[in-house]
Amino acid sequence: MVADYYAMLGVDPGAGRAAIEESLARQQPVWSSGTRNPKTKHAYQSYLDQIPALRQSLLGDPTTRVAYDAELGAVRRAERDAKLDELQRLIRLRAAKGGLTVSDRLLLRGEASQLGLTAADLDRLAESIPPQPEAPAQAGDAPDPPADILDPVMRRQIRVALDHLRRRDLYDALGLARDAPRREIGIRADSERQRWMKKAQVTAEKTAWLEVVTLAQSHLTAPESRARYDRTLEREAEDVLGAAISFALKGLSRLDPGTRAALLDEAAARGITADRAERLIARACRGQGVIADGSAAPSFVSVAGPSRWLRCRSCSGVTDFERIARDAARAACRHCGGSLLWACPVCKRTNWVDVPRCSCGFRVENREPVVKHFDAAQHAFRGRDYVTSAAHLKRVQELAPNHSGARHGLEKLKAKVAEIDLSRAAFEVARAGHRLVAAKDAAETWGRLVGPSSLEWRAAFTEVTRALRDAQALVARARGFERSDPARARELYRRGLALAADLPEAVAGLEQSPPDPPSDLTADYVADRVVLRWSSPPPDGLGPLTFVVLRKPDAAFAHPGDGDRIGESSDPTFEDLAVMPGTSVAYAVKSRRGAVESAGAVAVGPIYLIGEVRDLRVETRAREVDLSWTPPRGAVEVRVLRKRGARPTSPQDGDRVDAALDHAHDRNLDPERVYHYGIFAVYRTPEGRSIASLGTFATAQPHTPIHPCAAPLVTPEPDGRVLIRWVEPARGMVKILRTAGLPDLPPGTRLTPSQASALVGDWVEVEAPDHTFDTPPAQVVCHYTPLTIWSGTTTVGHPAVYSCVRDPSDLRAARAGGTTVHLRWRWSPHGAQSLVVARRGSPPTGPDDPGAVVETVQDADYARQGRYTLTLPSGAPGPWHVAVYAVATVDGQPVASPGQEPSARTVVPGPHPEVTISYTFRRGRLTGRKPALVFHTEPPGASIPPMVLVTHPRTVPLSADDGTIVASFPAGRDGSDFPLPAGVNPARTRARVFADPRVEPENLPPIRLRHPEAGATRV
Repeated sequence: MVADYYAMLGVDPGAGRAAIEESLARQQPVWSSGTRNPKTKHAYQSYLDQIPALRQSLLGDPTTRVAYDAELGAVRRAERDAKLDELQRLIRLRAAKGGLTVSDRLLLRGEASQLGLTAADLDRLAESIPPQPEAPAQAGDAPDPPADILDPVMRRQIRVALDHLRRRDLYDALGLARDAPRREIGIRADSERQRWMKKAQVTAEKTAWLEVVTLAQSHLTAPESRARYDRTLEREAEDVLGAAISFALKGLSRLDPGTRAALLDEAAARGITADRAERLIARACRGQGVIADGSAAPSFVSVAGPSRWLRCRSCSGVTDFERIARDAARAACRHCGGSLLWACPVCKRTNWVDVPRCSCGFRVENREPVVKHFDAAQHAFRGRDYVTSAAHLKRVQELAPNHSGARHGLEKLKAKVAEIDLSRAAFEVARAGHRLVAAKDAAETWGRLVGPSSLEWRAAFTEVTRALRDAQALVARARGFERSDPARARELYRRGLALAADLPEAVAGLEQSPPDPPSDLTADYVADRVVLRWSSPPPDGLGPLTFVVLRKPDAAFAHPGDGDRIGESSDPTFEDLAVMPGTSVAYAVKSRRGAVESAGAVAVGPIYLIGEVRDLRVETRAREVDLSWTPPRGAVEVRVLRKRGARPTSPQDGDRVDAALDHAHDRNLDPERVYHYGIFAVYRTPEGRSIASLGTFATAQPHTPIHPCAAPLVTPEPDGRVLIRWVEPARGMVKILRTAGLPDLPPGTRLTPSQASALVGDWVEVEAPDHTFDTPPAQVVCHYTPLTIWSGTTTVGHPAVYSCVRDPSDLRAARAGGTTVHLRWRWSPHGAQSLVVARRGSPPTGPDDPGAVVETVQDADYARQGRYTLTLPSGAPGPWHVAVYAVATVDGQPVASPGQEPSARTVVPGPHPEVTISYTFRRGRLTGRKPALVFHTEPPGASIPPMVLVTHPRTVPLSADDGTIVASFPAGRDGSDFPLPAGVNPARTRARVFADPRVEPENLPPIRLRHPEAGATRV
């Protein structure tokens, strides 16, 4: 709404700045003086509030005043058009009888003057209406009884506030129809109040709006007050219609049909039905003395019964249903042109405005709120204000639960909010991980969804872009230090990555930045090769480093790119084999990460290549020492120096020993002294100068060699340890080496200290000179090897085996004819398998003896037969040494017993001709000789092994163990007889002869016994 500042100041629109400032200076003290009249005081306060806007519009920039004049002109034209429309309405009322009389024109001129129009405006509007003579007046009836309406003071207060806002009524001020729901009225009033309360500046318009909102909340939110206000609106409409009727009847003596029709039309426009309008017209006619008798009813009034009137929901005007029922497609209010149909927003059916409820249950008073809320939701959605849109859609669902558009809109909003939450979450995750590039992309996606007006998005996007710019600035600075100061460049790159971990240029720059060079390079010439060692640079966290080795002969390095590349190493060591002893060479090492090498390098040299002798071996005998070694390449001489008390320090320090290029023999030494030897390799330079190496040293005492120690005795202890015992040597100290398998060195091998320290295995701590304890690995086989150390030489002894698996016991063997041998033994408690190992001529060395016959025996097979049948190879008479080992599975691997049980071994003699021995008891009573036992053999003349006589009191003995041994007979030959002991009567006592069980089985030839009672034999 535009205020007329020219009218406020009382100046013409074309007045200059001086006239406007003079009028403002004259009027402002009057406005500020105040008054006790509330309405005047309110108007003056409104003037004071508008002074800043007045100065801006009239005294500010000329372009601002031009714009204000254009806007004020548009407002004035709109006001003039409204006044002309009102005057046109009054003319139509007075001319409805067929023309205008002189008194009509005088009356209309007065009304035009009150509206601020001129007589010329009236003449122009009434130019086409013919003149008419005057008519007499007619009296009226008594007024209606008083109704329950608002008091005049309240009505005046409401009207003043509405006129200031140019609104028709409180419903029009809130933008609602008169049948709007009370809740919608409350919501709309609250929203209007909040909208105006957000404005900090206090203006007359803000005061008027807040007053209208307060009045609406007071008179429209309660049923009783709202009904009173609705009756007040009806009374005001009747008052306006009464004024129009009075104006139309002035100067008339009789109410003509045209005037009646015009008044009825005016009443319908005011929302007053025809019967009520007729009553008001009649009352006015009687009051003004106008004759109303004989007037005809309007042509559109139905004679069939009460008319159906349709009240427009826009202007509240009424229209006869029969007048528009024939053309429902064009059913429009004849007063404002608004539609007299309403479309249900739920089911889309069309109903007349007097139908309060659609067939689907939707009420007509909810249509405007539903449409407005749905439009507001769509507008908010297009503006990406999803919270407001959701609130409007929920309000639509409250008013119309079955509204499909609200349901689909909420689903769409839910999907959109989920998409926003997803993009926001992606942004938060990326920002938390310092991935600002991804965070910026996610923020842009988020911004497209929420719009640039979102304060949260704007703050987040600003923060990310600012941090990203800082990271890019650090990367730009780092590029300048890549070659001159790589460490500084990496620091800047890392600072950039700390801000933006996924910045591509920072990642690429950090990967391409050169690594730091190594340091502390040393070169040692050892064993015909140069061993380089250096210190790696501190890790930079960019990946593993390798090292490029460069070599330059006879001169130092001038720059990092000098020399030849000879290799690359991942460890800080390198061995150069392609060197020539007696020459000089320099080395340099550079760091390398991927394809990027360090800008600098570490160098050493040139160094002269002088090698030492290798594999120095010392052998001692009585008063003699033998030295042997492997000479280095290029050496022209090897010098050996001997010294007592300390080792030689140079090729001239000590007694010279005659030596060849690879060995020396020193004689006539004192066996009670310790001698120190120095072996120096001598080279000759191209200039003919001799250079000696630093030397290799050894210590020896001339004595007889140390004999290898016997295999120690390994005994398990109750606490899980094993006791290892050996015979303390006369000289030297014994150390024990524990290995998983047999050592590759045979007993008696002599080792140098370096060779001894290089042995693979675990050294057992020795607690005493002749024994120690050890805790072997659980459930494994291990070997304990004694090593005797004396005078710098280590002598390898015989190893002993230990296993956690217990050996079998009580092995017995018996030939069953030919190459078949029956074996019986007591099984080990560990494992369900046994290994039978048989070797001809000598005991087997173990379960994996390559020269033995090895067979696996299952526990089930042995239990089924009660023995194991071993078939020896044919053509190998023997004797055969047989051993049995237990086998158990430990950690998925087969483990054999150690084979230390003596009873788990036996000897099977070679095959002999089988001898059948028979015997008879000779009675001495008839022959005169003593009772005797006579033996016979087949074949005749064979030998008879030692035998025993066994008796049993109740049954015939079946073996030497089944009864009592009463006599023993030594070995003999065929035909030998032996006297029976006293008290033995073969006729009365059950007796038999068996081989003597006390004789070792391997010493017994194979025999077959034939007993005399049944001719049976027993082997």
